[in-house]
Amino acid sequence: MKKLTVLLAMTVLLAACGGNSEPEKTGKGESAKDKSGDFASAEITVKGDDVVAISLDETKEGKSKKELGDKYNMKSASKKAKKEWYEQVEFLENYIKKNGLDKVEMNDAGYPVNDDVLAGCTINIKNLMDAAKSAKDSAE
Repeated sequence: MKKLTVLLAMTVLLAACGGNSEPEKTGKGESAKDKSGDFASAEITVKGDDVVAISLDETKEGKSKKELGDKYNMKSASKKAKKEWYEQVEFLENYIKKNGLDKVEMNDAGYPVNDDVLAGCTINIKNLMDAAKSAKDSAE
C-alpha cells in the first residue's frame, strides 16, 4: 500500500510540474499604414497568456528596418540614440517574452514609460505594440 501511495504522489507531482499544457498558437498582425504607406508588423507565438516568441519589424519606404540593420543609421542620425533601431526592437521583443505585452506601458505619444523598457528601448513603439496586439488577437 505504501508503494502505491508513493507512486500516486509522484504521479501527481509530475503532473503538477508539467507547466502550461495549452497548445502554442501563432498569429500575425500589422499596424495601420501611415500616409507614406509605412507600417509595423508582428508575428507572435503564445501558449496560454505566455508569449513564447515574438518578432517585430517596421517597413519604411518598402524596406524592413530589421533587414537594414546598421544601415538604418539611427545612432549617427540621433544624438539621443545609444543603440540602433534593430537593437532596441530586440530588447523590446525580449522584454515582451519575459514580461508579456500588457506590461509595456506607453505615453500618449507612443514612447515607453517603464524604466525597465527605457533601459534598452527609447524609440516610438506605438505601431509595434499595435501590431503585436493584433498578432496576439489573431493567434490560432
